[in-house]
Amino acid sequence: MSQPAALIARKAAGWGAGVVLTLSSCGEGLPEISLQLSKNCNEIRVDPMIPNIGAGHEIIDLAADSVLSDTAWVLVRRPVADGNHELVVQQWDPGGSVFEQVLVDSSNNPIPATIAPALSLEPAPDAGLVWVVREEPGVFELWKIDPEDPGRPIQGSENLTDFPSGGPLCDPCNNASWPRDLLFLNGRPALASLPPFSVDAGLVVWVGLLDINNAEIRMTNEHRLNFEPPCEDDTPEGEAFCEEQRENLRYPEVTVLGKQEDPRLPQTVFFGHRTRAQTFGGDEFPIESADVFIVTVFIDDDGVPAGILRSYSGFYSPDDGPLDASAPPLPSASPPFGVAVDRFAAYGLFSNGGVLPRMIQLPNIDPDFVELTGRVPLEQDTQLLQLDRDLALGRLLGGQWEVTKLFPDRPEQSQTTRYSTDAPIEQVVSGGVGTFMLRKDGAPPEVVRVRCAVPEDDAPADAEP
Repeated sequence: MSQPAALIARKAAGWGAGVVLTLSSCGEGLPEISLQLSKNCNEIRVDPMIPNIGAGHEIIDLAADSVLSDTAWVLVRRPVADGNHELVVQQWDPGGSVFEQVLVDSSNNPIPATIAPALSLEPAPDAGLVWVVREEPGVFELWKIDPEDPGRPIQGSENLTDFPSGGPLCDPCNNASWPRDLLFLNGRPALASLPPFSVDAGLVVWVGLLDINNAEIRMTNEHRLNFEPPCEDDTPEGEAFCEEQRENLRYPEVTVLGKQEDPRLPQTVFFGHRTRAQTFGGDEFPIESADVFIVTVFIDDDGVPAGILRSYSGFYSPDDGPLDASAPPLPSASPPFGVAVDRFAAYGLFSNGGVLPRMIQLPNIDPDFVELTGRVPLEQDTQLLQLDRDLALGRLLGGQWEVTKLFPDRPEQSQTTRYSTDAPIEQVVSGGVGTFMLRKDGAPPEVVRVRCAVPEDDAPADAEP
């Protein structure tokens, strides 16, 4: 199995030179370290939370209010008297809608309902708030919805497609179509963007902090985190070889496969895939290569964004799954894919060309990945579910929702629960931590909360909080 590389990047505001430190992976011959990775339960229960949410209206998206609240947010497209439609953000509890806000621009004009497919909801770190994201070619806008602020219950942003604004490792780039994500670092809203390609051996993550203290949400300082392949040979000859390798390496495709859904944590995890292209003597190397990576973004002790990147590919035998043993076991950007975190690790779900679903674990205190493929139940329609500092796997089977609570250090202890409703379930929409909307055939959707089936005190003996 290939060894992962860990890189730490820190960058001060502005365009000065960044500092890049590399950490080599653990070498051979080191004593085996036993890690406590037990979860707080090995079985879940599905609790109905809000039945018939938004009955009669089109529900665009769902967001959890908090893991402890009995409320949730929905984005609704509904008709108005003149025959048109409007976009409304509603807060619901089990008794019905308790707050609603029509989406409007800075001039208080309603946002056209035709842009509904470009909209999504993002949970906030604190209860009582929610964010709306609009992302489409040439447009990236945000709205913060705060019912507790009577003077400004809705706050919008300028068009933020100028982020990133340019500079080294960006030109020449058409960043209007770059993917962008809203995230929270120590509770502060920010944007992150991973360019969809790299012209050299570096992988770049841009982070921009947002200012919400004015009438309009605006970008403040931008930060560029630059990750380069590490060199584990510190001899002059080894460093010269590493530099030659870097000059001949680039990533023609970089794809974000998932972003951590828990906004309460001080850091945010991104999971991605990249293809590698190498040249030797000006000629393309004929063997295709790819890997997946996890980037953890956080605020360092100096108050500026920093990050750690670790990558993984792995090698496999025919016993690992139905993949053709004669073909390179290349990670791909094909479904299924996703990311989740628990108290001890981050987890990435991906596949080899849409044929072999795979799952990896990256412990917080260890630079080495653990391959869980073959030890947990993975299918092509598997969803990775984010619970409260915990995770599960879900899939639809015969109109029912089948949820397996993962117990990663003892996968054989994982328990599966099936949940059915008054009509066949057609789609499961994640709203954040432990909150899901079940779209049904011929019936209004309902919101459910997924949590441990038993209190921590009654969990399996191996489990630790």
